[in-house]
Amino acid sequence: MTDAALNAIAGAYIDYALCNTKYDLWDMNWYAEGPFWRRTSMRYSREYKTIPDYEIGNTKHGKTLEDTRDGTAHLLKSLLVYKETAQPCEMPRVDYLLAHVFNLNFRTRMLMGERFSYDEVTRGLYGLTAPTYDFAKFDAAVREMGAALPGPEGDLEKIRHFLDKTRIPKDKLLKVMTELTKNFHDMTIERLPETPPYSLMRTRVKELPEGMVFLSLLFGYDYERVSYERNYNLNYDWTVEKAVECIGHECEPGHIYHFLKRTQSFIDTCFPEMSIFPQHCESSAFWEGSARRSIYMCFDNSMEKLAEFERDVVFEAAGLDKGLAGLMPLWHKFIDISNYGKLEASRKVWDGKWSQTEAAAFLEKYMFVEPGRGMAMVKGFANADAGHFVAHDYARDVVGDYFERETGGDVPAQWKLYEKLCTSHFSVPGMLDGTFHIDF
Repeated sequence: MTDAALNAIAGAYIDYALCNTKYDLWDMNWYAEGPFWRRTSMRYSREYKTIPDYEIGNTKHGKTLEDTRDGTAHLLKSLLVYKETAQPCEMPRVDYLLAHVFNLNFRTRMLMGERFSYDEVTRGLYGLTAPTYDFAKFDAAVREMGAALPGPEGDLEKIRHFLDKTRIPKDKLLKVMTELTKNFHDMTIERLPETPPYSLMRTRVKELPEGMVFLSLLFGYDYERVSYERNYNLNYDWTVEKAVECIGHECEPGHIYHFLKRTQSFIDTCFPEMSIFPQHCESSAFWEGSARRSIYMCFDNSMEKLAEFERDVVFEAAGLDKGLAGLMPLWHKFIDISNYGKLEASRKVWDGKWSQTEAAAFLEKYMFVEPGRGMAMVKGFANADAGHFVAHDYARDVVGDYFERETGGDVPAQWKLYEKLCTSHFSVPGMLDGTFHIDF
C-alpha cells in the first residue's frame, strides 16, 4: 500500500491548520514548508513575536472556521475508513493523524464558541486529563520551604526573601543567558552524539513589551542547521530557575532541537504532518513535556547535580550568593508544586467553581505568585492557552514516567528514546496508559 492516501489526508490537515492561524494567532510554533528555507523578506518585527509569513500568506486565509470544522470532520471519517484495512506498519501514523485531526477539529469548535469543561478541553487538545491535585501538598510545600530558609519571619515572607535573592540583575542577564545557551548546547551534543551538528542560537537581551518573555527570530534552516536568534526581555522577572528552565526548554535540548529533528523527519519521510508544530495538539503535550524533562536528563535526573550547575554557572555569572545554591533542589520542588497550584486555579476558574478573586487569593496564599500579582496571573489564564499547565507540567511528569518505565531508569537509554520520539509518530495517551511502545 502506498502513502498517497494518507499523504493527501495529511496535506489537507496541514491546509486547515495553516488557515486557522488567521483566527488562532499564536497556535503555530513552527512550520517547515520544504527541505530548505532562507528568509528573503523583512516582513517581521523585532518588537513583537511574529510567525514567519514566508510563502504561505495566501493559504492562511482561504477557509472559514466552519470550513475547518466540517472539513476536519470529513477527514476523521476518511481516516476511520482507511484504518479498517491499514497495514500494521501504518497504524502508528493513522492513529497519530486521527489524534491530530481531532485536536484541530476540537480547537476549531472552541474558537467558534462551543463551551467545554476544563478537563474536556485538555483531553480534546492534548489527550490528557490531569487528576485533581492533593491540596494538602500545597500547605506542606510552604511549611517545608519555610523551615529550610533562615530568618525569624513567617514561611511566606522567608520564601519571598529567597525569591528576591535569586533574581538576576538586568546588567548580568546577557552573560547568564549566553552562558546557559552555550552550556546546554554542549550538553546536548554530548548526550546525543549521533545527531548532525546544528547552529548555536544567537543570544541577545533588550527591553520588550510587558508580559513578553522573549522574542524569537528565525532566519533560515536546512537539514542540519537552524539559524535562530532569541532576544530575552530585560523587563521580565528573571530568577535562577526561570533562566535555566527557559534555555533548556525553549532552546536545546528542548524545542530548537526538536524542531530540527522533526524537520529532518519531514524531509526523510515526506510525511506532511511532520512539518508543523501547532500549540493545540497532542504532539504539543509531548514536546512541551519532554523539553522540560530533558533538562533533568542533562543532570542524570539528579536535582543535586542541577543545583551544582546552577551554582557554578548561573549564580556565578549573575553575581548572586552561591551559598544559596544548596537550597535549589527544594526550591525546584516548590516551583513544581506551585505550577500544579496554578493548574488547579485555572481549572476552577474555567469551570466556574472559583471567582477570579478567589483564585488570586489562593495563589498569593501559598506564594505561588507574589502578593499583589495574583489577579494578573488569573486574568492571564483566560488570555493564554487554557490547558497550559497540563500540556507543560502534567505532561512533563507523564513523559518522565514513560521514560523511566521504558528504560528501567537508564539515562543514556532515555536520551536514545527521546531522539527516536522526536522523529516518530507517537501517542501521548498511550504513554500514559502504557499501551504505546517504540523500538529505540
